[in-house]
Amino acid sequence: MQEFTFTPQGSDLPLLGPLNLALPGDSGFFVVYGGNGSGKSTLAQLLAGWYPEQLAGTIGGSATLLQETLEGKRLTEQATRIQLVQQSPLLQLSGCTFSVEEEIAFGPENLALPEDQIGQRIDQALRYTHSEYLRQRHPATLSGGEAQRVVLACALAMQPRLLLLDEAFSRLTPKATEQLLTQLRQYATDYHCQILLFERALLPAAKYCTQAMVLSNGKQLAAGQINEVLKTAISQVNAPDAWQVIHQLAAFQRWPDDIPLNDQMLINAFKEQYANP
Repeated sequence: MQEFTFTPQGSDLPLLGPLNLALPGDSGFFVVYGGNGSGKSTLAQLLAGWYPEQLAGTIGGSATLLQETLEGKRLTEQATRIQLVQQSPLLQLSGCTFSVEEEIAFGPENLALPEDQIGQRIDQALRYTHSEYLRQRHPATLSGGEAQRVVLACALAMQPRLLLLDEAFSRLTPKATEQLLTQLRQYATDYHCQILLFERALLPAAKYCTQAMVLSNGKQLAAGQINEVLKTAISQVNAPDAWQVIHQLAAFQRWPDDIPLNDQMLINAFKEQYANP
């Protein structure tokens, strides 16, 4: 993206932009940080191919994704290349299946894949999401966290080249979220898939992503390597108290430039800075 903007139909002012963004490699993790109303969900929908069918308006600047412009294909044509998982899982289930296995098969079946390939995709998706135990459950009986796992499995079964996760772990515990992110990191390597996280919580995304962007009211506040962006991100998203303390220390030049990416790095950094010799 270069100087990219999006202006909704009926508005004179851009809702997003200008944005400048370049995704890392073909199997990297990237996180877009922002609070409520920052525009991160709109950006996720634009990248998923919702413009112009579902998001009417005008775009400015330039933007290419997987070697095509954002308006290059219809939404249905993007399904094998791009998958978007959003915050509310129950709104993303088909409502016409009687088991999780059937739900995951729904997408690949619509691609008219051979039955054995569909079975393989189901098995792989269940394994990557640690959802094997849910295979025969009716989707209507799933908890919020279980439904998020299943919706993610449905997306993986399509074997996309770009996976967009818009607060897709909001109903999972921190431990379960880290387990899934670890699995997704392996999936990205196995299938050469780029993964974009859209988060309003600092952790644990910072541990897994190499690059980041921070949005506020549709504007880009910062973008670059994760360690260069975290100071800005802390002021815009939900961050644990310890990271808020670091933010204040840094403001008074009592903390080095590097911001810890996880709990262990935080403990080690505090020991190095403040523990008695």
